[in-house]
Order: sequence, then C-alpha cells, then structure tokens
Amino acid sequence: MKPNIDINEAQRVAAARSADLDNLVGSKDGQRVKSIMEQESNKLKQAVAEGDLSTLKNTFDNLMRTEEGARLIGKIQNMISK
Repeated sequence: MKPNIDINEAQRVAAARSADLDNLVGSKDGQRVKSIMEQESNKLKQAVAEGDLSTLKNTFDNLMRTEEGARLIGKIQNMISK
C-alpha cells in the first residue's frame, strides 16, 4: 500500500505549523520517540545510505506500534486535518 501523502502539501503544513511541530517534538511522547529513533540511528543511517527501504519501513512500522509513536502520529494527523 502506497502512502497517501502529497509531499508539497506536507511541506506547506510543516512550515505553517512549525511551532506546533516543535511542541510535539518537545512533548513527552516526542521525546520518547526521539529516544527510540536514536537507539536505531546507526541502522537507519546505513539503511538510508544503502537505499534499504525495507529496513526503513520496518523500523518506522515498529516505532508506530509503540504507544508513544501511535499517539504522536495521531496528533500529527489531527494537526494536518485542521
């Protein structure tokens, strides 16, 4: 299944809502997700360098299965739909 994301729209929303995104990143959930991502940073850097989309997808899928990741994505989706 392909994501239903228009990159130009995502960039526009991110620019318009940068303060809200900063608040999300600074939130408890945002900090927990950041911590999880930092634990995977070497694996993610290698996957990006090698174009290993499977590893990237699996890493992000696993992240979104966490309570914090799911809440954070829900908050971002609500922000985008406003």
